[in-house]
Amino acid sequence: MHINMKYYIVSIGAIFLALGIGILVGFNLNNNEEMNKQQAAIIEQLDEEFNSIQEENDTLSSDLKNTDKKYNALVEYVNENADALMSGSLSGKKVAVVSTYGRTENVDKLKEIVNQYDGSVAFELILNKEITDKELIKQAAEKTGEKFKSTGDVVNYVFDIVKRGNAESLAPLEELKMIDLNSESDDISNFSSVVISAASESSDPAKQFNELDKFVVSKLKSENKYVVEAQTKGAKTSYVEQYAKNKAATVDNIDEKTGVLSLVALIQDENLVGNFGRLDTASSLIPMEK
Repeated sequence: MHINMKYYIVSIGAIFLALGIGILVGFNLNNNEEMNKQQAAIIEQLDEEFNSIQEENDTLSSDLKNTDKKYNALVEYVNENADALMSGSLSGKKVAVVSTYGRTENVDKLKEIVNQYDGSVAFELILNKEITDKELIKQAAEKTGEKFKSTGDVVNYVFDIVKRGNAESLAPLEELKMIDLNSESDDISNFSSVVISAASESSDPAKQFNELDKFVVSKLKSENKYVVEAQTKGAKTSYVEQYAKNKAATVDNIDEKTGVLSLVALIQDENLVGNFGRLDTASSLIPMEK
């Protein structure tokens, strides 16, 4: 639950505005009896408004304290029992790990999480920034004999090859440094979930998402793959908003036990869509059954 701090700001502003009006009225009214009555009525009304706002703020403060207490208790419980809660949760799950705009430091962490809880990594796919280069796209078309016109065309080709399990066909793209594919199993075509690490420090995440990530999400969803975007709490650039708009689940704190629990729960279920973690964009700390 997120308490909107704007409410407090508006409330405090209302209080000072009310006091200011009272002072202004006091300076400008003369001794006319009727005017004095109006002044008294205004001041009384201001007092009532002030008391009402104070009562609401007291209630909100109490609710916030109770929420913080429950939140901290939940975090403590997860931290103490995470391994027991998640043990064997990903048994039988085949997961692909994809990183956009180069190999991010989260890739190894994501693979570790999948393996730790008895899942298996089908492959690690790194989509480098070169995949968005128009000149390299032309070269890739010549090398592969495909009619590539855009980054989207190349992305679709990559996952079509993966679907056929023919990793060797991607060698031309690897030579051009557009991608890096590391097979983690004998059958790279066998996977149902994809965890994407989008940890670039772009100053314009929406622009970058539209240049590459949106094609990845669109293609994977067209193949009925479950997509989760995962990042750390301290990521300099968050892509939660962009992935959420494209109906992908997100976890913004995989560097914490609660984030690991969220990621494992999402992969295990392969159906939930929501934003989980610590950021203001999160709908809740962890996925909870209603």
